[in-house]
This record gives sequence, C-alpha cells and structure tokens, in this order.
Amino acid sequence: MKKTVFILVGATGDLATRKLYPALFDNFIDNHLPEDFVLLGLGRKPLTESEYKVSLQDSLTSFKSDQVMDFVSKSHYRVADYANNTCIAHILEEFDLQEGDNLVWYMAVPPQAFRQVIECVKTVKTTMPKIHSRMVIEKPFGTDLSSAQDLNSFLRESFHEDEVYRIDHYLGKETVQNILALRFGNSIFEPVLNNRYVESIEISVMEELGVEGRADYFDNTGIIKDILQNHILQVMALVMMDAPARMEAEFIRDEKYKILRTLRPIDCSEVILGQYQANPDKNLIGYLQEPGVDPQSKTETYVAMTSYVDNLRWEGVPVYIKTGKRMPEKKAEIRIVFKPSFKYFMHQDNECNPQKNELVIQIQPNEQVYAQVNAKLPGKGMCIQPVQLHFSYQDGFEVRTKDAYTRLLKDAIDGDQ
Repeated sequence: MKKTVFILVGATGDLATRKLYPALFDNFIDNHLPEDFVLLGLGRKPLTESEYKVSLQDSLTSFKSDQVMDFVSKSHYRVADYANNTCIAHILEEFDLQEGDNLVWYMAVPPQAFRQVIECVKTVKTTMPKIHSRMVIEKPFGTDLSSAQDLNSFLRESFHEDEVYRIDHYLGKETVQNILALRFGNSIFEPVLNNRYVESIEISVMEELGVEGRADYFDNTGIIKDILQNHILQVMALVMMDAPARMEAEFIRDEKYKILRTLRPIDCSEVILGQYQANPDKNLIGYLQEPGVDPQSKTETYVAMTSYVDNLRWEGVPVYIKTGKRMPEKKAEIRIVFKPSFKYFMHQDNECNPQKNELVIQIQPNEQVYAQVNAKLPGKGMCIQPVQLHFSYQDGFEVRTKDAYTRLLKDAIDGDQ
C-alpha cells in the first residue's frame, strides 16, 4: 500500500491551527484521506511530539467526534533547521518511505522563508528520486511581480508544473465552485452573459473586522494585495471566462488566463483608496491606532475601482470592484446587472417600480444564488415590481457546507489541480 505523508511546514502557526488541522480532520472523518496517511508537522518551535499532539487535539475542539484521537495518532512533529539543507531528508529517513509513496508539502510559512525550505525539499527530491512530491503554496506568493516571477523560476528548478499546487482558499468556497456549474450547466444563463445583455458586473468583498492582530502582515501588504489581486480577480475570471473545452484543471486555467490577459490597464482616476477611521460610538479604533501599525502608514484598508475586459464578449461592460475592512456588514457577492427591458410598462409609481434584472451569487454570509426579476403585482392592472427567484445551499441540499480548505486539501492529496 502506498503511503501518503502530508508534511506541514509551519506546523505551529496560526493558519495550521485555525484552518489546516480542522480541514484535514474533516476529510479524515469523511474517509477522504488515504488509508495509509501520515501527518508530519515541521516547525522551529522546540516542542516534543506529545506537546504537539496536545496542541493538535486542542485545535479540533469544535468537532464533537470520537475519532479525534485516531487522527492525532497519525501525527508526528519534528523540529526543523531549514538552514541545513539535509535536515528534512534526515527526518524522512525515519518514515521508511518506499518507491511510489507520496509526499504532499504544504508551505504554511511566510514567503521570505520559501527559498530556504524549498532548498531542503530539493535535497529530499535528489536523495529520494522515486518518491512522488507535490508542493502546495498559498499566497502571498512573493511581494510584487518581479519577486513572484523570481520565486516561480526558483520553483521550476525543482518541480514540474504538475507538481505545484498554488492554493487560493477563496476558490474552494462552495458558492465560488458553483459559478462554473451555474454558467455551463444551465442553458438559461450562459447565452445572456455578454455585453449585449449585461450592463455591469459588481464584485464586493466586505469584512466587518479590522486587522485583528495581523498588523505586522497587513501593514506591509494592504487590501489590494491581500484580497483584490488574488481572490477577486480569480472570481472575476470564473464569472467572465469562456467555456473550457473540458472541466479539467488545465483547460479551466487556460480560459481564466485569457480573461486576465485582456484586462484593461487600470485608470488611476477610477480607483478610490481609504483607511477605516475610529468610531467612538462603537468603541472602535481607527487603522492608524491599531497596535503594530505605523502611525504614518498609507496602507489602504479599502479600495473601490472600475475595471474592463477588452474582448469581444465583454467590451464596454464595467466591472465594479469593492473590498474593505471594518465595513458596516460582512458580505461577499457577485452581482450581474442586466440592461433594462421594462419600457413597455408605463404604469410606475411607489408600488409599481420595475427594476433591472440581476443575477446575484452570494458567497457570504449566506451561500445562495438568486435572480431578481419583475412580476405583475396582483390585482392592479399591468403593474410590475421586482421579486426574487431564490436558491440557498442549506435549503436546497440539506447538507453541511464544508470549509474551503477541506476541499482544497483533499484535491491536493488526490492530485487534482
């Protein structure tokens, strides 16, 4: 039986504790992990294996399951000195790896640590050439275009493209995954998603919270790098791309790439940046008063902008993008607004008020899809007003929606890009 070793680099960090361990355990209780599965945590903290297992168990307290200890028993922890290129190779010698076994490397470390860790992984690939490796990397992937290109070139020295999994957890959300099914699995939507019928597209990602203790990271990043240029652009590409030849990773990636390549250069006059301010009435401090934030910081916590895709399908259709922290509500949604077609209905007053048709895909707080259409108000002549045709995941399928990481980790372990 082939062994799968999931190697979590950065095993004691916040991402591992809050997201990755619960996602792995979720897959474990659903029998979605390989039978011969091993979790190996690597970190700099000088923990004993028993201390690590206690912390791992603590990260799973939200699960009311008697399988927690079975999962914990599959885990190990080793202190790793990444400055020593052979350190991980020596650690793996303990696990009696055989030809055909799989190593899934998850990089839950800051981008500045990638190179050092990948050098260690390169040594493993050299000394164990018959062991299969997959490298899972999450954003931030570099700090700007040149550093991202440099990191990509460095990865290519050790990994083939089909061994690299660039995870964007937003794309694992069920409603985001459903964009492809909604568009290409229903003949009523795809024919009208073009500039003949669509007036505008709005993509909003709003968060009620501020930086919440992440000032060291956020003040060097900002909302554009944190959310807009990864999560939002990926979602936009799914909404606007042409149909892939097949529903497979390479074909979907090619179609998304075409959209990103045809993005019109941003007009700075159509960009608004801002920072959240203090709200004494709600006992909320402003961004510049957050611990760890430079009092002179110009880092943006809000951005609104207009974008365009210059191709035959979408020419002239504005894409309005908004994202920010400390907003009045937590909301993430895609709103496709169609051109009006109710000019024949002249009976309009406060009750008779037809609106533009909209297709809304809500990612949070409620995972749902609805279409706003116009219908006749009962008993008042030809008076129309907007109503909703509505579908929610919870009501429609009556199953618990999994966390995005649960799906993405399963895909990486299964080898599905």
